[in-house]
Amino acid sequence: MDIHFISTLTPEDEDRYAPMVLAAVKAILEPMPISYAVRVVTANGVSVSHTKADLPVEAADEAVTMARRQGPRLVPTAASR
Repeated sequence: MDIHFISTLTPEDEDRYAPMVLAAVKAILEPMPISYAVRVVTANGVSVSHTKADLPVEAADEAVTMARRQGPRLVPTAASR
């Protein structure tokens, strides 16, 4: 699942609020029994991220071998500063 959020904040405000947005999303997802990765990238290219792997080692090995959905990426990966 890819979720995109467009704001009207200034680039400097995005840099300041990005950790707070990440913390809010983390608070929602953390109690769920799922693995996920969340990354917030601001207009200035600042990146904050959090990852949770909730799989036992055997299941994680199995998940790596599963095929990913084919198709183009809609959003290019941004470099973090």
